[in-house]
Amino acid sequence: MDSRDILTLLQAELDISDGARLIPIDSGDINTVFHLIDGEREYAVKWLGDDQFSGVDRFHQFVLQQQLTVKGVAPNAVWLNDDETIWVENWEREDSSIKDELSPNALANVLWHIHGLPITGRALNLIERWEHYLNILSLPEESALLEEVSSLRGRVVASEQKQDDIVLCHNDLQSGHVLSLSPPMVIDWEYAAMGNRYFDIASCAMINDFDEAQKLALCEAYSINSGIDVKTVIDETKRHCEIVKVTNALWFAALDTNLS
Repeated sequence: MDSRDILTLLQAELDISDGARLIPIDSGDINTVFHLIDGEREYAVKWLGDDQFSGVDRFHQFVLQQQLTVKGVAPNAVWLNDDETIWVENWEREDSSIKDELSPNALANVLWHIHGLPITGRALNLIERWEHYLNILSLPEESALLEEVSSLRGRVVASEQKQDDIVLCHNDLQSGHVLSLSPPMVIDWEYAAMGNRYFDIASCAMINDFDEAQKLALCEAYSINSGIDVKTVIDETKRHCEIVKVTNALWFAALDTNLS
């Protein structure tokens, strides 16, 4: 959808003035993001119409983010159109003290804060998510990726049955998604769900391209925050790194199929 069409629609739905400006900003692999400025009102506007593969329930994520707003950890979700292709939330400015790349310790603190939130969302259900991607891909039986999926199924099922480790997870916690630390303000919750804490820690390590020393620092800081034995955190995170790697590979393969 053209940015002018989006602005026209928002003028009708959100009582935006004729002087409002819709400014494109850096976007992800599938979503286009705009900064909407209308006098003193500012919004982040996401065009989601190119996402035909992720399997995310946008309405559920919208309701979840409204709950997160009440807890002060996410921008207020303002509006989602009926076909779930346009998402509007309040614009939150980044704390000027935040560096481009947060330390493992800082991200461990944010993860622990999120994991402790008294919010219950839908289960991540990785097997179902993997099946969704596989249906898009139609991989041949001899595919190495398909073999990895098959070999890890049992581990994924066991992971999602460990009730003591099932918490609210962000599942996409890169440095750029953290706008402030005290208290944490985090954006891009589209993959948030109830899941295993170690999958979230491993996802954080992967998406921030941490080396082994940084992964260790992340685990140690999380152990200090949580009171969980550090060896347990390290071992479980390492086990979940394989699951995250396969999930990421399936996501990118499905994305390539969606764009081709």
